[in-house]
Amino acid sequence: MSHQLSSEEQLEEIKCFFAKKWKIMVAVLVIGLLAFYGWRYWQSYKAEKAIESSDKYEQLITQLDDNKPYSVNELVSFAKNNDTIYSVFANLRAAKFYVEVLKDYPGAQALLVDALKKADSEPVKAIINIRIARLQYQQGQYQESLTSLDNVTNESWGAVINDLRGDVLVKMSRYADAVSAYNVALTSSPTKDLEESIKMKLNQAEYLKAKQQVEQEALATKEKAEKEAQAAKEKTEQEAEAEQAASEESKN
Repeated sequence: MSHQLSSEEQLEEIKCFFAKKWKIMVAVLVIGLLAFYGWRYWQSYKAEKAIESSDKYEQLITQLDDNKPYSVNELVSFAKNNDTIYSVFANLRAAKFYVEVLKDYPGAQALLVDALKKADSEPVKAIINIRIARLQYQQGQYQESLTSLDNVTNESWGAVINDLRGDVLVKMSRYADAVSAYNVALTSSPTKDLEESIKMKLNQAEYLKAKQQVEQEALATKEKAEKEAQAAKEKTEQEAEAEQAASEESKN
């Protein structure tokens, strides 16, 4: 009997629990369903937006005309207002148009900087940083170019990065560093054509390095000779002053 009463008491406790908590349980269930269907809706919305962005991007690309500089304007506007990966692609393509057609390097660099902010993929970021570095090199922003190259850490880009780094260092008259960069590029599995180009530039950099060393040694020798001549002159003047003082002293 006690066992039956105990079961009845347990059942009564369960009923009381549901009577008190049913609103919370329903609320949790509703929130869970809303979250699930909301997530599915968001994924569906993102997929549809990506498809629309892809179609729009392809349309704008076909409208580009080298003979019509303004034809890039819609692509730039699309890149600015879109938040999908196609915004990054649009910036890259528009930057290419700015360089090849408009010859507007600062404008192209601004587009690439915007693309870098939006990019999530490390390979894409590497490509953008390299292109920014090239533009900075072309604009004489050598230290900035080196900084952009330092942002690319993937070793698979070693040949390209160190080839460009060598070019920048040559412009900065840092020939010894340029030689080191070209040598690293050669050991980073460059393509056949790139390898030949690097070897030619390496030879030139080594020649400039040797020439610079000779000039530095000659300058050091000249400076040493000038210092010695100045010291000898000062010594002669001091001896002359001492003799004059001694002569005046003897007269007195």
